Amino acid sequence: MQYNILVLNLGSTSTKVAIYNNLTNIAEDTLSHPAEETVKPMAEQIEYRLDAILSFLAEQKFDPSSIDIVSARGGTLRPIEGGTYNISPQMVSDLSESAYGRHASNMSGLIADRFRKKYGCEAVITDPVVVDELIDEVRMTGLKGIERKSIFHALNQKAVARKYAESVNKEYGDINVIICHMGGGITAGAHHRGRVIDVNDGLSGEGPMSPNRTGSLPNGAFAKYIIDNRLDYDAAYEVITKEGGFISLAGTQDALELENRALDGDSPAIAIYEAMAVQIAKEIGSRAAILKGEAEQIIFTGGLAYSKYLIDLIRPYVSFIAPITVYPGEEEMSALAEGAYRVMSGEESVKTYEQE
Repeated sequence: MQYNILVLNLGSTSTKVAIYNNLTNIAEDTLSHPAEETVKPMAEQIEYRLDAILSFLAEQKFDPSSIDIVSARGGTLRPIEGGTYNISPQMVSDLSESAYGRHASNMSGLIADRFRKKYGCEAVITDPVVVDELIDEVRMTGLKGIERKSIFHALNQKAVARKYAESVNKEYGDINVIICHMGGGITAGAHHRGRVIDVNDGLSGEGPMSPNRTGSLPNGAFAKYIIDNRLDYDAAYEVITKEGGFISLAGTQDALELENRALDGDSPAIAIYEAMAVQIAKEIGSRAAILKGEAEQIIFTGGLAYSKYLIDLIRPYVSFIAPITVYPGEEEMSALAEGAYRVMSGEESVKTYEQE
């Protein structure tokens, strides 16, 4: 069977859209939007974004009524296990009301629902950032009322895990691997037979520092920092997630710029990269412990995985754990297409998102 798949991945300033026939990419583009549109509330952006997508389809001479399924980037929903989910009325309600957080990706599912209603196609999401498969032992902290959360690069991590599994003639559910996604945020997940049983909350800056996140901080020192600088919650969260890492230490979040400075012998830049490499290695070591030493591969992915310099700094600390594979970059669009195709072809059962 041949299936036409429309893939939607909405960001704060752009819309990524692609047409797939089964797993073949027919056309793809990133639609940039003017600031006067993207500063509007999400509900007021929907029609504009939808028109932009329809214009793209028209340019490709692609009839929207021939779409079999729309695969959208999952937004900030309640914690769910990995997989592909129908965009249900409950999901539409949670996304439109930003019930679990406000993010531009929420519009992806809402627009996919518009296509479903107008053209009679299926509409799904796959592996949103809120995928939560943590084992209970890693949730508890030493402070009652605070638990660790699972918020990470689930879509790319799981896609890369499946890609590795296929390369060794195995199923995703048969492998134990550690996958480290390195980009604006850095997350290291312990994938145990198809489930991510431990991973750091990269959105909130837990784990290693990154180009704009502080990473985990000494509790007492950060508590004093908050008081000394008279920060409220929003300001403190801004420091952790947008003003840390390279920005705080080097005045830039441009990883390539900082790497070039390091390669040119700049001592502060070298020190930052070496510290980040150690922090990433420690996070990987933590996941190796959760897998009880049974990790068969360490896999690096994300934009920073293009950096041989960074990989080579990390390698001596973790190569004793397992062999290393590098899949640089992100494959979000193809991963979304694959999720939809697995459902349409009967390889995977679609799941239903409802209230807890």
